[in-house]
Amino acid sequence: MILCSLGSYVWRGLGVLLGGRLEPDSDVFRWISCVAYAMIAGLVMRLIVMPGGPLAASLFWHRMLACLIGLAIYRGLRGNVFIAVGTGAASLAILNELRGVFG
Repeated sequence: MILCSLGSYVWRGLGVLLGGRLEPDSDVFRWISCVAYAMIAGLVMRLIVMPGGPLAASLFWHRMLACLIGLAIYRGLRGNVFIAVGTGAASLAILNELRGVFG
């Protein structure tokens, strides 16, 4: 437990020491941001196209529609990720429930 805490505090300390010297608008940070967004986009597309577990029971077009609804909410609310993800998940749940009732 002590070693784990030490490891955590070492990285936190380095973050504090280097935090004032880093420029958030630099090319390196823009590249890191692009890589992070690309990884998230790849993961989301994998979940839509090749889902596993309970998500595989939903229809492809339900997953696509829920993703598009979440994206529209994200754009409409100027980047509120929390509400967009919640709306997309709720949309998928509603679509799956309607399929169970009407399908």
